[in-house]
Amino acid sequence: MIIKKELLFTVDEQNNPIEPMPRDIVHKNGIWHRTNQVWIINDKKQILCQRRSLLKDMNPGKWEALFGGHIQAGQDYIDSAIIELKEELGITATKKELHFFKVHKSFEHKEFENIHYLLWNGNIQDIQLEEEEVDQVKWFEIDQLFDLLVKKKSKDWSSFGYEEELLKKLQDNASH
Repeated sequence: MIIKKELLFTVDEQNNPIEPMPRDIVHKNGIWHRTNQVWIINDKKQILCQRRSLLKDMNPGKWEALFGGHIQAGQDYIDSAIIELKEELGITATKKELHFFKVHKSFEHKEFENIHYLLWNGNIQDIQLEEEEVDQVKWFEIDQLFDLLVKKKSKDWSSFGYEEELLKKLQDNASH
């Protein structure tokens, strides 16, 4: 759910917590904050991707190879990721099922992006989209995403700067 006045977990440039601040102020003033990003992969080595809602304040209507969002004041990375998966897709995941990749420091977005991946072989028809956040979901082959995100840097897709590294890892470890 998009809440413009939600209090975000804000941090300094070394990822040390500071006082929570409203989302709109954080974005307007370029204040460092935390986010979570979960990539969903199946046994066929396909990544579940989303087209972002046109209601989103950042990258509306663009495709993304991840799900997640801003971490609210008082939440930790992993609990926030589990909540986002449930809200955006209706997918229930446990801490044990989320595999940590890394924390990416995005200077462009002033975010510390906590990145996990989830092995999920569920049926795409069972997904319950939060329409305010997600317009559509679709499976993409890893090679196809590598082409779109790394080689072509398609303007139709959100990019974060670590995609090549993660896609290679997922290609190698998808069956683990």
